[in-house]
Amino acid sequence: MTGWLRRLARALPSGRPLPAREWNLRHRAILWILGLHIAGLFVFALVRGHGVGGATLAVIPLGVAFAAAAQRVFSRNVRAGAATLGLMGSSAVLVQLGDGVIEMHFHFFVMLFVITFYQQWRAFLIAAGFVLAEHAVVGVLAPQLVYDHSAAQHHPVQWALVHTLFIAGAAVAAIVNWSFADRAQNAERRIAARLEYEAERDPLTGVYNRREFDRRLDAADDGTHAIVFLDLDRFKIVNDSCGHAAGDTLLCQVTDLMRDTLRAGDVLARVGGDEFVILLHGSTAEQAAVVAERLRRVVGQHRFPYQGRDFSVGLSAGVAAVHEGDDRQAVMRAADAACYAAKHHGRNRVHVVSAGDKDLARQGGQAHWAERLMNAMNQNTLVLYYQPIVPTATPTGARFGELLVRMRGDDGGLIGPGVFLPAAERYNLVTAIDRWVIGAALERLAERYRGADPGDEVFSINLSGSSLGDASLLQYIRDELEEHGVPPRAICFEVTETVAVGDVDRAVAFIRELRALGCQFALDDFGSGLSGFTYLKQFPADLVKIDGSFVRGIVRDPLDRAVVESVHRISHEMGLRTIAEFVEDAEILEALRAIGVDYAQGYGTGVPVPFDGWLAEHALDVPAAAF
Repeated sequence: MTGWLRRLARALPSGRPLPAREWNLRHRAILWILGLHIAGLFVFALVRGHGVGGATLAVIPLGVAFAAAAQRVFSRNVRAGAATLGLMGSSAVLVQLGDGVIEMHFHFFVMLFVITFYQQWRAFLIAAGFVLAEHAVVGVLAPQLVYDHSAAQHHPVQWALVHTLFIAGAAVAAIVNWSFADRAQNAERRIAARLEYEAERDPLTGVYNRREFDRRLDAADDGTHAIVFLDLDRFKIVNDSCGHAAGDTLLCQVTDLMRDTLRAGDVLARVGGDEFVILLHGSTAEQAAVVAERLRRVVGQHRFPYQGRDFSVGLSAGVAAVHEGDDRQAVMRAADAACYAAKHHGRNRVHVVSAGDKDLARQGGQAHWAERLMNAMNQNTLVLYYQPIVPTATPTGARFGELLVRMRGDDGGLIGPGVFLPAAERYNLVTAIDRWVIGAALERLAERYRGADPGDEVFSINLSGSSLGDASLLQYIRDELEEHGVPPRAICFEVTETVAVGDVDRAVAFIRELRALGCQFALDDFGSGLSGFTYLKQFPADLVKIDGSFVRGIVRDPLDRAVVESVHRISHEMGLRTIAEFVEDAEILEALRAIGVDYAQGYGTGVPVPFDGWLAEHALDVPAAAF
């Protein structure tokens, strides 16, 4: 029996209050219906010969109900109840004015359906109770007011029961209709709630997304608050070694740890792949630093076992206070910069923004240079320079040199890469620089080689670590070589030893693709790593550039000379040519020549010059010897 009642309860409409705007619209419509009934019944009473006084008396109760229902000072329940009594009263007045004609009773059923517009059980029960009272009480005590035929007047109880059955049927039909409407509205509410949830939440972790965090940050009062910007350390190891599914699982676990550590009112959002930000209401920077340190310890102690391996991640955090009148997005940027400063100083630590913070000033400077760098690439104001790479033995006349990049300053002067490259690395712009250099170089060489024999000259172009292994960059190089008609043998790509050793398999695959195109390859800064000789034989290189830190001291330091000699000797054993960097004077050049190093590059053998000027000065009509 209890189960049956529960199923019945679930089948009935909930009677949940409508949203204020929706309820007001429906209530206004019902008031219009009641007002039209009052006017219509007044006219109907006059037509039936009741006079102005009688017509007025007939509609006065309805007018009182209308007035009460229209008063905004009353609650919803009072206003809906008054309107319900007014509508059901209009049915009773219509029946009485119509002398109880049976057709007039249908009006009760219509009004019963109208009351379901409120979708409130109280109003519906008032309506149903009114109809029952009208027939079971008035119809029994004064049947001539309700019925127009003698059978009903002589047997009012029997007719009251008959009308009760009809009313019950109408009520069931109204409830079924109401239930369907209720279910449809509940489904719409669930969809709307889900859409609202998805619009403000990160789909993976369930915390807020950046858009919702910004909204809540802007909506925070003008008191003192704090922002904590968080970045996971060593997370990429999990993603790269175990796949993104494992990384997603770890992100969810870390999110739960942070959520459990924070207060109920704190706002946690995921704003990047492994980046989070927290708004701590009513907290100072010092209090926020304590929270950040607690989060760092909790996350650092967490272990993530996956397929027999055990991983852990760290947490770098930047903390900034939000004071009254502050530009809140500027504070967000300061917290982000502080987080990067924490990573720069060794990771897994907390950095708090403070007045005169040199680290943040440097980060702000990098943001400025990143903006200038993007503008320079978009406006094509980067400049290519050419530095010759010369043989240490008898010159052959071959043209071999490295292409370098400079930025044109606002005053027309040149800005070296040491100024803007740190910003490029911080804001992931080095790959864009690589593409610009490749595109600009090949465009100029296309003009140079149009209708002319390129000979054996070679132009060397540096590739950054983020470009190494980028399949889209490989395709870009293929497309540019084909479009400009530049022979691949004229291009040599360089990558530093430390970058190549960092991911040997990826580096080897990338190098092989380049050499398969016909390009040459040089391993740059060789000797700076601790395990270069171990990996050297794995790289399909053509040239090895000896790290300039050893070349500089070759004359004065026997150890530097020994390193240069060993790199040169092993490279030659493998059939590779050697290039010495940072050759600053003739004495160093002579020492390299004695060792047998093949090429020298530095200010002692040739300073960098504008590439466009070099191309104009070294036209191809001058015969070039074999390289």
